[in-house]
Amino acid sequence: MVGENLRRLRMDLGLTQDELSLLLKQHGLGWQRSHIAAIEAGNRESIELDTAVALARALDVPVAELVAGDGPVQLTLDTEFTRAGFREVLSQPATAWTEAAAISGRSALRFIEAVGERSAAKQVSFQADAELAARLGVKPEDVYHAAERLWGHNLHQERDRRIAEMGEMSAAQRRARRGHITRQLAKELLPHLPGGKSANAEQD
Repeated sequence: MVGENLRRLRMDLGLTQDELSLLLKQHGLGWQRSHIAAIEAGNRESIELDTAVALARALDVPVAELVAGDGPVQLTLDTEFTRAGFREVLSQPATAWTEAAAISGRSALRFIEAVGERSAAKQVSFQADAELAARLGVKPEDVYHAAERLWGHNLHQERDRRIAEMGEMSAAQRRARRGHITRQLAKELLPHLPGGKSANAEQD
């Protein structure tokens, strides 16, 4: 996500990767051309929030510009935002971030969660959607859009909703039910995906 936007912003400025490296060094980021190339190619799994702030400052753009576009933003293994929701969080005034810091004990993730709650930025996980897409050999956005049409929200949210309806259960029972429900949801969703039913889409 950051890589694709970094490349766009670099090209908008008419800079080569070497020239961008020199610019970033002037702002305290000692990135070599190879590091920039790896980020732009999507070969770096993550970027720290303070680094993103420094990068945006060097490029003279809002931090939200680094998360332009559509799709999910993976913050941790269990926490995702939509890009639009994350941009809304990042666009909050400094006072909101100060208040969030007081609430969250100076954790960057809790900053985001606390401000997100105040701004009503919807926090969404797409893990189940992505896993099903990989299993069926389709695009994650195909699963997401089909689920939106069928249930009004994504596959992960529908699975969590159905599990919640079952009431209290042990962790082992929850894992078992989650697998069963995911398979059931996949069967319901399959006719709404490109290509419809196919042999490689059979569920165990």
